[in-house]
Amino acid sequence: MPKIPPRLHGKLRARAHYSRFAHHYFQNIAPLFFAPEVAGGPLLIATAVAILAMNSPWAEAYAAFWQTPLALSFGGAELRYSLAEWANEALLPIFFFGIGVEVKRELTKGLLSERATAAFPFFGAVGGLLVPVLIYLAFNLGGEGQGGWGIPVTMDTAFALGILGFAGHSMPRILRVLLMAFSAVDDVGGLLVIAFAYTPDVQLWPLLGALLAYGAVLGLIRTGVISSVPYVLLGLVVWFLMQQAHVHATLAGVALGFLVPTVPRVSSGSFAHKVRHPLRLFRRARRQMESDSQERKQEGHEDAARALGTLSELSDATYEAAERVLAIASPWITFVVLPLFALSNAGIAISPDLLRDAVASPVALGIVAGLLLGKPVGFLGATWLACRAGLARLPEATSWGMIAALGILAGIGFTVSLFISHLAFGGTRHEELARIAVLASSVVAGLLGYVTLRWALASGKDTGAGENPDRAEEPGRAKAPRRRRVRGAGTQQNEHTPG
Repeated sequence: MPKIPPRLHGKLRARAHYSRFAHHYFQNIAPLFFAPEVAGGPLLIATAVAILAMNSPWAEAYAAFWQTPLALSFGGAELRYSLAEWANEALLPIFFFGIGVEVKRELTKGLLSERATAAFPFFGAVGGLLVPVLIYLAFNLGGEGQGGWGIPVTMDTAFALGILGFAGHSMPRILRVLLMAFSAVDDVGGLLVIAFAYTPDVQLWPLLGALLAYGAVLGLIRTGVISSVPYVLLGLVVWFLMQQAHVHATLAGVALGFLVPTVPRVSSGSFAHKVRHPLRLFRRARRQMESDSQERKQEGHEDAARALGTLSELSDATYEAAERVLAIASPWITFVVLPLFALSNAGIAISPDLLRDAVASPVALGIVAGLLLGKPVGFLGATWLACRAGLARLPEATSWGMIAALGILAGIGFTVSLFISHLAFGGTRHEELARIAVLASSVVAGLLGYVTLRWALASGKDTGAGENPDRAEEPGRAKAPRRRRVRGAGTQQNEHTPG
């Protein structure tokens, strides 16, 4: 069964005792939201639907639907976008908000919080960012497609994690952690590319207003405001002003994500001390409620309610805001935000002319080579060089074959790559060529990465390549002696000693 986050697991288990629906949800539905192999499923289905729709007799109606205008106005201010643009401008920032929260957690308490463990995925991510750009520019430097150099920069974490999930329980957990850490650095690089390369004509005054609202959010956090209402309202103000400043709202999403606290208001140790007094009050109130005096019974009910309120607040205070936000936002991102983005952006009419143009297009060839060649070469090459130079170390229980599989999976560009394609070539033939290249590369990278991962896992089982040979030969760390069973004997002996 997929592992439900411990906090949610305890809450659902408690609810299951007094609710048949909660029991059914806990046993059969909740695990689906946390199954690794499900992560990319809704996105994959939505992509397939969009492509099929755009290559069906209803293609024109499907495209027209996503171009339907929708306006929001308040006083003299108005936001008017097509449905497809709303998916990019309003929904995608939620995805980047989740990325911001996850990156902050990795930096403060995850794999990126310690230099020794962060070095390996950090160097891999840097190589995976730079090499695809260089390869793309080798095809397009000085040409019409030069502006699309940011397209092969970032990977699609949801798809990559979904493919990792299909590997089953034989996969070392460290591979998922490495991919998450690699994607965290990769996402930061992608966001910087969007911020500095694809954000023209910035309007100063709305941007200053957005910064003030952003500062107000920070002030609320510093003063300990707990209610989510002012944060949501100020977040919407930041989003709106960023739109007016002509800065893409995805940057507002990730910036707000970086503000979410990763430390609970009450630590677990402090909680154990603080609950003693309200627990005593609750026990005393329970005794009062058994009194014959109606007045004392009423006082007991009130005291018990106050004690329970205190216990409830203390319990909530041990739940870090970042963990709570991710628990709420992740299912929406997986099952609503990313599928709607794919439905509105991944649809492309595949024709012989388009395929013929793509094969000869420097833009398409640069993207394919950048994702399928640049990502694995950059990731694998940079980590190998870092290990040789003593700047990083191959994580335990992994092999270079597994690392190569991660590098290939990093070639699944999709979400951010499609988005940057729109920013770089919006509405032109180059965008169509870029989209078909991203889709083709993502499919090939996913299949090839899965096959490579299965091969690496099988090789690790057969040869022990999953263990880090460098670690086994470190001073003070001896290899464990191999054992063999002596035929006809009931004991095992070391191969290093006479039988």
